[in-house]
Amino acid sequence: MKIQTNAVNVLERTSAYLRSGLLKNTPAWYDVVASVPPRTRFAREPRLLNPSNMKKLTELREQMGELNGKGLYKTRASSLDRKINTSKLYRAPKLQFFEDQLREVFYQQHPWEFSRPKMLVENDAEEEYDWSRIQQLGKPLDGESVVQRTLYLLKESPGKSVVEAYDQARFEFYRLRMQQEVEQQVAQEECEMFGSVYGTSAIDFGVEQEQKVIDVWKQKALEETDLLAARRANPSETWAAAEDEEGKKGPEDQNTEEIVL
Repeated sequence: MKIQTNAVNVLERTSAYLRSGLLKNTPAWYDVVASVPPRTRFAREPRLLNPSNMKKLTELREQMGELNGKGLYKTRASSLDRKINTSKLYRAPKLQFFEDQLREVFYQQHPWEFSRPKMLVENDAEEEYDWSRIQQLGKPLDGESVVQRTLYLLKESPGKSVVEAYDQARFEFYRLRMQQEVEQQVAQEECEMFGSVYGTSAIDFGVEQEQKVIDVWKQKALEETDLLAARRANPSETWAAAEDEEGKKGPEDQNTEEIVL
């Protein structure tokens, strides 16, 4: 079967249409596809090294110095040991970055940082910040600031360990975060002093609505608990009350129950 290349050549065909005048307006995706053109080679190429850590994807097994199940040393490599596992040659390697490890450690230690709002839309991806200080103009203080500050300290101070650089960046983050919270608290108190009235926040409103449901459930649970306790204390009276209620029902009610059943 012939390989279909119509989708791959969409950039060249669109460029030809624009030059010839068949297309008057440039498509919105044109610049994006031009910056990152699609691949034209469809042959699967083996990857011998992982580009993120430069480790070999295929290695021979090293089991010569280990004891087997019978308690004996293995002196010769079997055919299975000499066989190279080629299943990872054509598989996309898993990219690993040091920054991701720092992010994982930080957010495991500070899970409430996920609750802070974040801007997911980037107007310009090429933002240059000076990480000689952790606080940046135009960027809120968050976990990414700690990660980038740690990388800067490791780069500028080769003798400093990862733990020392991370702790220094983390303590700077704590100091600025406490300063921000104090400033917000002082600003709120000043506004209240001049007559500002703050309503309930979204979290407080949600807690109030949840508490109303819990109060209703608590009242029903107490009533059912009292009823069960009364039945356990005098089961005969409970049966007698049930028989009296059935005796008070007229023939019309009994016919209605039969129809419902």
